[in-house]
Parts: sequence; structure tokens; C-alpha cells
Amino acid sequence: MAKKTGEASTSDEREGEMAVLEPSLKLSKTNYRVWSMSMEVYLDSHDLWQTIVRENVSKKKDRLVLLAIISVVPKDLLMVLDAKKTAKEN
Repeated sequence: MAKKTGEASTSDEREGEMAVLEPSLKLSKTNYRVWSMSMEVYLDSHDLWQTIVRENVSKKKDRLVLLAIISVVPKDLLMVLDAKKTAKEN
């Protein structure tokens, strides 16, 4: 099926390749509850929420979740996240 110019691919159209889009809501000092709900929905929509709630997940999924988390936290918190070994610890 041909695509129109400028039309975005979905993960299904990429034959199993997951498109990693950055979450849209950045964490701030006042929005943790809304941010955490947004992150849960974002991760669940990419089949990554189980990385947070389960043990023994693949390293690739763990790194994708860690990438998503790092992309939405302020720079001053990155040093705190640096000490964590897995996304679940964050």
C-alpha cells in the first residue's frame, strides 16, 4: 500500500519495528501526578509498561523505557537517574 507524502508510519507498517516517539509532557516540580499518568499511558501504548511492573524484562525494553524517562525529566534530575541500573528503579 502506497503512502501519501508526509504521512507517518505506524509501528505495524514498519513490520514489527517500534517507533520510539518521545513522550510529550515534561516533568516539572508541580505536575508529577499528571506526568506519571501520561507516562503510564505512553509506555502502555508502546507495550512497555510491563517493564515497570514486572521482573525479568528484556534489556532492550528496559533501555527503551529508560530513554523515554530520561527524555522527559529536567537536567538537574539526570544525575539521580544515572545511578539507577534499570528503568524500574526510576
